[in-house]
Amino acid sequence: MNNMDTNFLQTEEPVLISEDTQDENNVSNTQTNGTAITFEPLGPEKVRWFYKSDLKRWTKFDGFDSLNIEYRYRANFGNEEEVSSLNGSFNYFLGLNTVVVRGGLYEVDLLKKKCTSIFWPGEESDIFRGIWFYDGYEPYEFGEEVEREHLNLFRDDTRKTENTEDNGKSVLRDVTIGDMHIVWYSSAEVYSFKQKTFINTKIMRSVTKKLGTYFQKSAGYKLIRSYKTDANEKDKLNDITHLVFLVHGIGHKIDNKKIIKNTSQFRDCVKWIKQKYFQGTEQRAEFFPVDWRSQCSFDGGLVEQITPLNLKNIRQILNSSAMDIMYYTSPIYGREIQNSLANELNRLHSEFVERHPHHDFKVSIMAHSLGSVISYDIITGWEPFIKRSDSSPRIHLNFELENFFCLGSPLSVFLALRQNEIFKENLNLFPMWLAKKVYNIYHPTDPVAYRFEPLVARDYCRYKPVGIQAYGIKCDYSEVPFELIGNIDSSFEETNGTEAKAPDVKKENETFSRRISTWLNMSSSNDNKANNSNQFEVNTCPPSRNSTPVENLNHRLDYILRDSIGGSASNYLSMLYTHTSYWSNYDVAYFIYTRLFPELDKTMDDFLRPEDKIPNFDLQFEQGNSSKVKKN
Repeated sequence: MNNMDTNFLQTEEPVLISEDTQDENNVSNTQTNGTAITFEPLGPEKVRWFYKSDLKRWTKFDGFDSLNIEYRYRANFGNEEEVSSLNGSFNYFLGLNTVVVRGGLYEVDLLKKKCTSIFWPGEESDIFRGIWFYDGYEPYEFGEEVEREHLNLFRDDTRKTENTEDNGKSVLRDVTIGDMHIVWYSSAEVYSFKQKTFINTKIMRSVTKKLGTYFQKSAGYKLIRSYKTDANEKDKLNDITHLVFLVHGIGHKIDNKKIIKNTSQFRDCVKWIKQKYFQGTEQRAEFFPVDWRSQCSFDGGLVEQITPLNLKNIRQILNSSAMDIMYYTSPIYGREIQNSLANELNRLHSEFVERHPHHDFKVSIMAHSLGSVISYDIITGWEPFIKRSDSSPRIHLNFELENFFCLGSPLSVFLALRQNEIFKENLNLFPMWLAKKVYNIYHPTDPVAYRFEPLVARDYCRYKPVGIQAYGIKCDYSEVPFELIGNIDSSFEETNGTEAKAPDVKKENETFSRRISTWLNMSSSNDNKANNSNQFEVNTCPPSRNSTPVENLNHRLDYILRDSIGGSASNYLSMLYTHTSYWSNYDVAYFIYTRLFPELDKTMDDFLRPEDKIPNFDLQFEQGNSSKVKKN
């Protein structure tokens, strides 16, 4: 470690709240000024294990996990004193050198010093045993070596624990470990210096004696023995009450670990939301990444072989992303993709049930882009271009869905293009056996996303989607009033001015939305219109004086996010970014978490401290108009 910047705060997004919520009484009474008794070996509760979730910071295991790891570590690698401190304490072990951690989703391997995901491949992080710490309780990298020296120095001479005056400090011991120089002035005053700071020990001692504590604080890092709070077995995650599968869209051939990274991003957002607004809840949602692309072989590399060398980089990007759409609409490979996704979903569900047979939990799916189309087709039994007969084998899931969340979804376009099969049979596009609730969540400038509601009931093309409120704002979406989009014809007016003007974001969003709705209405017409089909007609939605649609849905389907990015229909980079921004969006995290547990939104005030409450304010949604929602 080259510096002591141990906060690692990310100013561009909310920062995780400290998890050290244990009562002060849990802090060991054997500590003096935050330092444990210096001449006795540390007990298992004084040691804290960490894992590195990214390249910047160490994240502590909760107390339950840290104790179990330490118990296994002492049983396998500890000295005689450490083994004698166990008292037969073993809890959540999987093998001789492994421990199940982090709510049952990960496994620590003490030989490899790694923490690895159990249910999905590819997620791995380093682990570390924290004994000595910097002043901000970041683990010190040479903690075990310092502990051995410390015990050798103070175990048999308790007089050395007495402090001396700052200006009269004497060095009891100094050792060099790696590129660090560690100095003991007393049992409670241990400092670490960079080796290059000093020419030799004599100079260091001379300067230290003259400048005292001031020099130590400015040139070295004070070290603290044992973590600030004892590890407690009660400090652990609750059982999972809602399991959510995250299904990716196109583009994962380039990076097959992308869905794991996206899931980790979304999990962190939900974790922050829960800590900020619902800290007292016992509900726990867990998010599993689902990779369907890496299991598909498709054409065996034939497309790559026929790809011209001209514009090779661009063509390779298209082959690795947009080509997935062509594969899925192919009658040859579409079934392979469905099998891959269904098998992975069933595998994850089965393994979770096997490891947690007593958990009572619900299941939902969050599907992005093309993933929402594939998920829909698996559940409803659709094959691209081929409607499966009753006698043919069915691909099915081994569980029922509570919620089906579609993010940036083109599903309605796929359904509109299948209109000859769907609408002539008067099928229910979103039946209850698909999921109890369906949510179509999209950003106003996402070019891939389309609305669901006008496809189901034509009257909804006149009305705005429901605006998703900013995270932390309490809202009963079932009571949100209908809002007309406005003058439909005005959205198609063209300006004939000679001067170039800056894009009108308000009008562009309005035009973009109306063209989508109009196209859906037109595309849903067929040649059998004369047969009194009452599904759709070849015209745009006429102006209506009604304040609500003639045909009401069981619940609203379309939910639109705030345009917090500031993109527009003419900014292509912004449009592409919005299509992939859902995983790190805190509005999405709050909305989905409160849909998984609807009772939390109603009782949010019970969990909030007064300083955490957010005042109401109007938000800008599609068409640039403020959507005012009645708050409780």
